[in-house]
Amino acid sequence: MKDGLRFVDSDMHIMEPPDLFDRYLDPKFKHRVSVPVGTDGRPYRGPAGLTLIDGLPTSDSDLQQYRKRIRRGPTQSTQPLSGSRLADTGRLDFAVERDYNAEAQVMGMEQEGVDIAVLYPTGGLSLIARDNLDPQLSLALCQAYNNWIHEFCQYSPDRLKFVAMLPVHDVHLACRELVRCVKLGAVGSFIRPNLVNDHYWHSNYWDPLYSLHEGLNVTWGFHEGVSAVYSRMIPLYGENRFYRHVASHWIEMQQAMIAMIIGGVFEFHPELRVGFLEAQNSWVPGLLSRIEWDYPQYRDSHAPYLALTPREYFRRNCWAAVEGSEPEIEATAGLIGADRMCISTDYP
Repeated sequence: MKDGLRFVDSDMHIMEPPDLFDRYLDPKFKHRVSVPVGTDGRPYRGPAGLTLIDGLPTSDSDLQQYRKRIRRGPTQSTQPLSGSRLADTGRLDFAVERDYNAEAQVMGMEQEGVDIAVLYPTGGLSLIARDNLDPQLSLALCQAYNNWIHEFCQYSPDRLKFVAMLPVHDVHLACRELVRCVKLGAVGSFIRPNLVNDHYWHSNYWDPLYSLHEGLNVTWGFHEGVSAVYSRMIPLYGENRFYRHVASHWIEMQQAMIAMIIGGVFEFHPELRVGFLEAQNSWVPGLLSRIEWDYPQYRDSHAPYLALTPREYFRRNCWAAVEGSEPEIEATAGLIGADRMCISTDYP
């Protein structure tokens, strides 16, 4: 409980163990995956992107160039930032000491006042983030993660909930994996909003998976991250991670929401529930207004199947996550409805 309120965290992250693939990956695929090792030859938790699949990085590690300061002395600002806890370097000591195990996860929940947490990966966000990945390998990677996170949640199954990683390179394999994971207790799935193999979100390619989410009554969560090698932020902003981090979380989410509203996903899948996570949410009312601005001009000619307004689709099918320190919370709640907002700690 937090201030007398029941707190469900819609986006709490775990830190995958470095030996996850050693323990959980189907042996016939192990030669295609390599991870950093220490002096003892054992896997260790290295920088993001150093896991290689078929010899290729899983994220943009080559672009993660952190530049040195060009000014002497500490950087100073006269304006407080809205909620970063990065300066609080000691707050995660308890988790580091326990190697981010399930006990540490629950301790973190107690620290934040979280009653129930929906868990998302960290390195896993980029694990299958590449076009033209072998679908069977994609499935094996997803199964390894899903089996591990299922076991992780057994430490406190009433409080720790997981969402399935799906092999998006073959939608039918993704459907089968979702069914398997829901039987294990998954409350939904997560997918990055970046396009895979040029399959637009309003493409018929995704229809079986949309329908299955409806039939199983589980959620579809869009979760962006800066480091996918197929992110369109790389050609736009190059190696500067600051540019790409600011842009990716909003722009990729916006294109997904535009496609799902205008493309008729919510019209043809009225019971689909979609969350837009880790992107703040103050952009939502402006985007809905922009779509509505063009409705009179383009709906009849380009989207005659749409029966509702953009706001009506959003109110029926969508939720957008907010972190408690965002200064625009009250204004956004007044524009889209507080009941369309879900809360995220984005721990750790």
